[in-house]
Amino acid sequence: MDVREQRVRFVVEATQKLKPFSTLCNQYEISRLTGYLWLKRYRDFSVEGIPEQSRKPHHSPRRTSASLEQQVVQLRLDFQARCWPGFWASGLA
Repeated sequence: MDVREQRVRFVVEATQKLKPFSTLCNQYEISRLTGYLWLKRYRDFSVEGIPEQSRKPHHSPRRTSASLEQQVVQLRLDFQARCWPGFWASGLA
């Protein structure tokens, strides 16, 4: 049984309320907190909400700007070329 199928089966059994929730969580070897999370996702998004959600932030307001990032990269390359000119050119990088 794959993870998605396990989650769907858990949610179906949890909505049927044939067993106590904690017993059902023990049966599926998940915490009650995880069980409530899966159930909430199912209620909010149907079966499409069952898979694991991305943890990537929607935006990064404090992210370094692309121009500053490029300047840092260039400084590092210049430093490497000055300090170890033969080392990086030999293909060991």
